[in-house]
Amino acid sequence: MLILTPSHFSLSPASGPTSALDWVLSDDGLEVREHGHAQASLLPSDAEVVLALPPRAVSWHRVDLPKVGAGKLRAVLDGLLEDRLLADTGQLHYALEAGGRPGQTVWVAACDKAWLQAWLQTLEAAGRPVSRIVPALAPLGADAHPGELQHWAHQAGGQPWLGSASAAGVSCTPLPEPGSGFSDSAFGTLTLEPHRPDPSASDLHGAETLLEPLCMADPAVAGLAEHALHQRFDLVPLADWLLRSARNGWNLAQFDLSLSARARHGQRLRQALREWRSAPAWRPMRWGVAALVAVQVVGLNLSAWHERQRLDAKQQTLRRTLQQTFPGVTLVIDAPAQMRREVEQLQQGSGVLSQGDLETMLAALGDTAPGQGPGSIDYATRSGRFGAWPGGPAPLASVQPALQGRGWRVSAEGEQLILQPQE
Repeated sequence: MLILTPSHFSLSPASGPTSALDWVLSDDGLEVREHGHAQASLLPSDAEVVLALPPRAVSWHRVDLPKVGAGKLRAVLDGLLEDRLLADTGQLHYALEAGGRPGQTVWVAACDKAWLQAWLQTLEAAGRPVSRIVPALAPLGADAHPGELQHWAHQAGGQPWLGSASAAGVSCTPLPEPGSGFSDSAFGTLTLEPHRPDPSASDLHGAETLLEPLCMADPAVAGLAEHALHQRFDLVPLADWLLRSARNGWNLAQFDLSLSARARHGQRLRQALREWRSAPAWRPMRWGVAALVAVQVVGLNLSAWHERQRLDAKQQTLRRTLQQTFPGVTLVIDAPAQMRREVEQLQQGSGVLSQGDLETMLAALGDTAPGQGPGSIDYATRSGRFGAWPGGPAPLASVQPALQGRGWRVSAEGEQLILQPQE
């Protein structure tokens, strides 16, 4: 997985192949393998590319969606959000939370459409087409505690910011320099970005939300955040935060920026494989599959070893039988062939015909081609050539399969039939 974001969460538009981005590579979606900063044309490659949008690039709105068809949903969102947004609704891109359906109260993410499309086109031209778009900071899910609040201090556009998220929304507040009189009450304020205010996102938490906020910070601004807010911040570098963002369950590639059905299927398959390979919840299943594979491998090896032992025992029996029957054979290489040759030698010595004798071959030809005997015979040890067939080579077509069925090796060269006993 390759996770990208405009350099230092910049809100500047893309500027072609020289556009700078921060990037993170991960094999399992849980740990950072590599990270860095590069121009779009010099980015590393990966099968799945995720674009993380800066916190201030996205505004968040809680709306009650009426039950309308998918084709009318965009127009309905324009009407619902028209009074909440400073920008023209036609210039914005919308995305619903995962699982959000008409007839429900859902979160809607909004961002500048032209700005987003410029970054998508830049990455496409650089050979890094985006398969998923995620927000770097999103409202906490429905499973979050009502009073849960998370902060992340980070650099954005050369300035330190405090991003805050809860089940009530997202806010981004600039961090002042020491001595500027910053108030701790900012921890209890949940508003949308200054450039896109949302009147509905007011403080929905009571005093209990101030008790134990989860405070995290990029190392570059951790000292400033702790000094300004009098809180201890856990260090979470940008690379780790981008990795967290890629797992937040959001995908802003919706409506006219949505992927094809095939691309979505491939994306879900890659995510499922990555989760199965790395997620702790799947660890028992992974161990079970590994144990099953190990048992199968051990079983196959034991079966192969058993068959090999049986084969070796049979070969040993053949060797013993050969050497006991013919004590003169001291070196056994091919027991069946050697035994056949020894039997033929005994037959020749006793005047009994063997399969390699000419008389046996002629008898076989007489049985398979009566009245069509060859006119020429050329016999060598265990091999006979029979030619000058009456009527030309036509009889060979019927003689060959008949002889092969009787256990002979038969081949033809022109008008000659070559006959040999099977070894």
